[in-house]
Amino acid sequence: MTSTRSQVQVLHRPPFIMRIFYSLEAFYPHISGVTITTERLASFFAEKGNETFIITASPQGDFLIEQSPKGYTIVRLRSFPNVLRKKIRISPFPKIATFKLFKKFKPDIIHLQDPVFISEALSKEALKRKIPVIATQHSSLAFPLSYLGLPKIISQWTEKILAETLAHFYNKHCKLIITPSNFIKNEVLNWGVKIPVEVVSNGIDLKIFKQGRVSSDFVKEYYLEDFLSKPIVLYSGRIDKDKNLEVLIQAIPLVLKEKEVNFLFLGDGDIKEDLKKQVRRMGLKENVRFIGPLLPSDINLSQFYRLSSLFAIPSYIEGQSLVTMEAMASGLPVIAANGGALKELIKDNENGFLVNPFSEKEFAEKILAILGNEKLRKRMSQKSLELIKPHDISNTFKKLEEIYQRFV
Repeated sequence: MTSTRSQVQVLHRPPFIMRIFYSLEAFYPHISGVTITTERLASFFAEKGNETFIITASPQGDFLIEQSPKGYTIVRLRSFPNVLRKKIRISPFPKIATFKLFKKFKPDIIHLQDPVFISEALSKEALKRKIPVIATQHSSLAFPLSYLGLPKIISQWTEKILAETLAHFYNKHCKLIITPSNFIKNEVLNWGVKIPVEVVSNGIDLKIFKQGRVSSDFVKEYYLEDFLSKPIVLYSGRIDKDKNLEVLIQAIPLVLKEKEVNFLFLGDGDIKEDLKKQVRRMGLKENVRFIGPLLPSDINLSQFYRLSSLFAIPSYIEGQSLVTMEAMASGLPVIAANGGALKELIKDNENGFLVNPFSEKEFAEKILAILGNEKLRKRMSQKSLELIKPHDISNTFKKLEEIYQRFV
């Protein structure tokens, strides 16, 4: 990407071309399901000839404008440290900057990707100018609450206040809420939201994640020659507190008592170093490897899925889970926490197993059940490929294009 602090020229455009603002507090280089989804949307609509902008907090702190080679513009607003998540900065005072952005670029539609500071400021400005705002609610309220560590009774009270605040915000400023799953839709409706709510999968590119051979160059690059001598259980995604990965770590010695298996954790996050220390203390270093982070565009990403025998995800508050969909598209059986939206992707005893998210024993038992029965593993693999088909990202783009045109 090329960067500039100068003003971006506003070009004349045909009347049928939209100018779209996407807003979220954290964007690349931070990697999450929300940042990946937003980048894909901005790229697709830019490629279609629309002018797309991602309005986000600056990871360096200072205001910055970047032009992506994929055709969209990133506007990074002045930011400050986040007390809850040290690696992510926030823009709590974006009012003046958002006013200038509206005046300069005159957007046709705003698509919020989170309901935080930047999105709130954009929504207020859009309301004044009668510009339509839609929002995607990607996560359950359990996600931000997981970082607070509050006592149960205080957490319940906090969740109630947050739900009422969000419902009021959405009802006042938005025409439509999009959710990636029925799980999130039902939660949003329970908050007291009165505007329409539609489910649209975040989607993945099925052409990228497919079964195939792993290249020898890839194996050598990541020093995996010895690691491939045993079945591999893969986890891919953020390695953060809300992902409940401690349960999967605790399941590993239970598996190793019965079968020689390797475990691969692909990604990065706030607790990665803590988990690596835990693995060393438990004497599991020979069977566990941490790799990454990898950018979603990295051509090696799909190969990690291809070399694995199954996928495990213990997070019980997923709003959808891109990584689970990637695993399914790669033909992997999935052992998933029986919670959140994972129940909409994983059909128990069909393309994997749903287990108690707090039971390392159940995770171990189901890992051993799949790895000990090749016929079962292949049946579940085939079912994953079948169930993932409706989530092809082309369907997502089509639905969103229809939604945008409905309001512009």
